[in-house]
Amino acid sequence: MKKSFFSLYFSLLFALFACTLSAGAYTLEDATDLYNLGIDYYSQNQVQKSMEYFKKAIAIDPKFYEAYYNLAQIQASYGYTDAAIKSYEKVVQLKPDDYESIYELGRLLYKRGYLSRAMTTLSKVPSNDDVYSQVLLLENKIKKRQAELALAQKQKEEAQKAQLAASSPEDVQSALSPKTSAPVQNVVLSNSNLLTSMQAPSGVAADSEGNVYAASFSENKIYKITPDGAKSVYVWPVNLGGPVGIVMDSENNLYVANYTKNNIVKVTTSGVISEFAKVKKPYCLSIDAVRKILIVSEQDSNNILKYPL
Repeated sequence: MKKSFFSLYFSLLFALFACTLSAGAYTLEDATDLYNLGIDYYSQNQVQKSMEYFKKAIAIDPKFYEAYYNLAQIQASYGYTDAAIKSYEKVVQLKPDDYESIYELGRLLYKRGYLSRAMTTLSKVPSNDDVYSQVLLLENKIKKRQAELALAQKQKEEAQKAQLAASSPEDVQSALSPKTSAPVQNVVLSNSNLLTSMQAPSGVAADSEGNVYAASFSENKIYKITPDGAKSVYVWPVNLGGPVGIVMDSENNLYVANYTKNNIVKVTTSGVISEFAKVKKPYCLSIDAVRKILIVSEQDSNNILKYPL
């Protein structure tokens, strides 16, 4: 571990720091002091504290090469690989001729699977440097791994080709064709016309018994169609004014958005009709069955409203 002013002076400094820390007053501002504290904490096996103070030193002096170097070593030793890579990158940036750090950076990149980056990094170490022999060994490992990955990819591609070759022409065409979603089918049920010649149909709803309800905006009526096809007027004009959205709750109560009357009416299963809420130009209705809430779009104010059921 690279040291700085690490002697009797530091022991006295650390003692002073301990006293000020216990008194609740942290006064050390110099990056070198914080760096030396990081070294001392590391010597006491307080790794997290050590890294903390190296980072504090770096925060004061962003070009503190030794702090980055020692931080990178600790991060690499204790499994903080990604953090160590960043720290070593800073070390190399500050001191491009630190070939030992360049090797360590290449080793970590190889460990994380960044093979091309590792080779590019290692290429910066000159052949006359002491660490070059280690660089050659690592480069051979990287090349071997790259060859293994290339072979695995080739085998995968050959297996796919063999599978296509053994398939029928139709299967091959299907495999090579771009995948698209299935076309929408316009399926119409037989005898599907529930109500003919209805004027300005708007909202529709169904209850739990299979009855269908349809609103006529211009007639101011709500029609009911039973499962066997019987038709009747369910709500009369006196209660309606431009019905648009309609919806049915879990108890088969019907709610109608009266667009021109600016309200919502509720129709119970027994035929009782009452004003449920005042809403300016109500349009669409929906029910949150879980929370038992009626949701209404109010066109006049461009709002979405909620009412408890």
